[in-house]
Amino acid sequence: MTLRHFAGLFILLSLLLTLTACSNPEQKKIKHYQRALEYVKIDDQKSAILELKNAIQLDAKYADARYQLGLLLLKNGDPKGAFRELQRAAGLDPSNLDAGVKVAEFYLLSRNTKESRTYVERVLEKDPEYPEALALIANIELIEGHFTKALENVDKAINKDPENDKLYNIKGRIFASQKKWKEGEKMFRKAIDLAPDTFSNHRSLLTLFDQSRNEQAFHNQLKIMTERFPENVQLYTTLANFHIKRRNFDKAGDALLKALEIKPDSVQLHLMLADFYQKQKKYNDAEEILKKAEERFPDNNQVTVKIATLKFEQKDLEKARELMESILATNPANGGANLLKARFAINEGKNTEALEILTPLLKNYPEWGEPFYYSALAHLRNREKNLAQQSIEQALKNTPTNDRYHALAAQIFLMQGESLRARKEASISLKINPNNFIAVKILVKSLVQAKEYEKAIKLIRGIEKQVAGDPELISSLSIAYLGMNDREKARESLARLLKVVPQSSKTLALLAALSTNNDIGKSIDFVKQHIKNNKFSGHYLLLGELYTRNNQPEKAIEAFNQAKTLQPDNPQPYLFLAKLFTRLNQLENARKEFNTILEKHPDSIVAKMGLASIYEKQNKNSEAKKLYTEVLKTQPNIPTAANNLAWLIASEENGDLGEALRLAMQAKQAYPKQPQIADTLGWVHYKRKSYTLAISQFKQALENRSGDPVILYHLALAQYGNGEKANALVSVKESLKSKKNFRERSEAQALLKELESKG
Repeated sequence: MTLRHFAGLFILLSLLLTLTACSNPEQKKIKHYQRALEYVKIDDQKSAILELKNAIQLDAKYADARYQLGLLLLKNGDPKGAFRELQRAAGLDPSNLDAGVKVAEFYLLSRNTKESRTYVERVLEKDPEYPEALALIANIELIEGHFTKALENVDKAINKDPENDKLYNIKGRIFASQKKWKEGEKMFRKAIDLAPDTFSNHRSLLTLFDQSRNEQAFHNQLKIMTERFPENVQLYTTLANFHIKRRNFDKAGDALLKALEIKPDSVQLHLMLADFYQKQKKYNDAEEILKKAEERFPDNNQVTVKIATLKFEQKDLEKARELMESILATNPANGGANLLKARFAINEGKNTEALEILTPLLKNYPEWGEPFYYSALAHLRNREKNLAQQSIEQALKNTPTNDRYHALAAQIFLMQGESLRARKEASISLKINPNNFIAVKILVKSLVQAKEYEKAIKLIRGIEKQVAGDPELISSLSIAYLGMNDREKARESLARLLKVVPQSSKTLALLAALSTNNDIGKSIDFVKQHIKNNKFSGHYLLLGELYTRNNQPEKAIEAFNQAKTLQPDNPQPYLFLAKLFTRLNQLENARKEFNTILEKHPDSIVAKMGLASIYEKQNKNSEAKKLYTEVLKTQPNIPTAANNLAWLIASEENGDLGEALRLAMQAKQAYPKQPQIADTLGWVHYKRKSYTLAISQFKQALENRSGDPVILYHLALAQYGNGEKANALVSVKESLKSKKNFRERSEAQALLKELESKG
């Protein structure tokens, strides 16, 4: 072989080796990883991220690359991506203790102490003296109130790393949580000595002085911080929070303005200041800040959402909707815009629709309190109190210092009759924000509910000037006076309330009863006098009810018709008329009223049930069955509909007794002691020739309705069917002794004759 041929072969071999090396995925991923580390050294983080992603693409289980990528994503403001990568890194390489600690820190930040503890304990299993893990477990114990364990762990960490200022900060917070102010101060000062330029150490000391109400020390520390950190944005946001807590709103606003002056390119500071103004109801100032933000950040959806929300709260709904829809058109998953969309739905009474919008937000933003708050509100308006309570509990877990959340929690407890818990939540709300008058009203109502009338009256009297003429407070005052049996003051309060809300028929009814000592005739005159200048539909309904009670049906009909004229789309006047016509046995007139309701409100359950009852009375059982079936399709858990349909099916020739039994059992489960339902179930058993079961149900029905002739007749039939002729004879005779005229009397008489003939 010539030298020239050898040289050519060498070049070819080198080329092949190079190609082989480059095509080896293991070596390629290492090259990407090493290049990434070089980029990190020169602070080219974007290129480093790209190289690490290339390495991971070649090997999805490359733990080191995922760890480094997680760190870089964290630095670049992508916490979700960082968490994902660090969690994978910790799983792939359990020996990477820092990855495990950082995952635990993420869980702790989201208040998930259970998962955080799991990860940090894995780290401590590998290295029981790992300082960062000991510090983290100390934090977890502190949050859970285990102060002794927290101290034990932080002391272990300090022994291992005595120059770490963060450890003394944790120890200071443990002491502060136990109100051991001197010990806490000593630890925070030690942390400051070790790291005098670390702002968080100074802030912790300032917080301790605030919590211990040491005003002189607080102001001294504040002066030190202002001199040391004159251009630190955190100083002014911290200062703003302290001023807000102390109700110094002007100073809080100045502090936020100073923060914005230092960092004018911060979107979050603009939004924070706008939110502050919004809460103070300084809508013009909020709007001005948001306009500046819009000019500076024209394509920022957060700013647009904030403007839309402000417009919504200013009742400029058209502009709010326009802005919201413009965001959703380009970004359908935008959290803020979807939250506003849900608020629109709640505002329009579309609570189920609102919940559908909120459901993805609850999943995608588990630490955001607002979706849980509005979810609770929607559930509450849907009368789903337990679900509302679950949602508001999560909202409070996410943001325990929000006064609106505590006020809504108080309202839910109040509706559940838990006055003590309602009072507690309302009091917390007022502690956070003394101007939350919704919380004040709930607190008053909780006192009234607990029959602590004197306390309720005292509280109302103390704030009357601030909320003069508030109908809810006057109403609570009236109830409190009634509870104390002070009829005159109750009457005076109700008279005041009626001037504020002249359309309130409930107030008019109470005032009429108090003013006339429940004399129906005088109450009629009282109501008529008020109606002269206050012609409201509800008042005519009240007048009609009074006429009905006074046995003046013609005048009652006239009053109900007047209510219809004033509110033709309101189903209530038609229902009142239908019920009155049914009582008067004017079944055709009653049927017409129910049909009118269904023309206007085709889904009215009350109208369908009422009309079905009329059809039963008219022996139009097929029409009644159809309506009860429709009702149960819409709302399967209405026991009365199930009971009545079961009776009709069991009573017809060749009826489906299996279906009748299912329906009767469904009704029985809902109302186990209701005599009519027990009678129906007994009737179904009788038709199925299960006489012993039938007898048991009829006897149970008679326990709550002794001497009922219909049930006694049914019992006699079952006893006769079961071969108990003597008992049947006693039951049917007892049935016929009744002076009530019941539909089956002739059948009962026939049964008596049959039994006597077989004597």
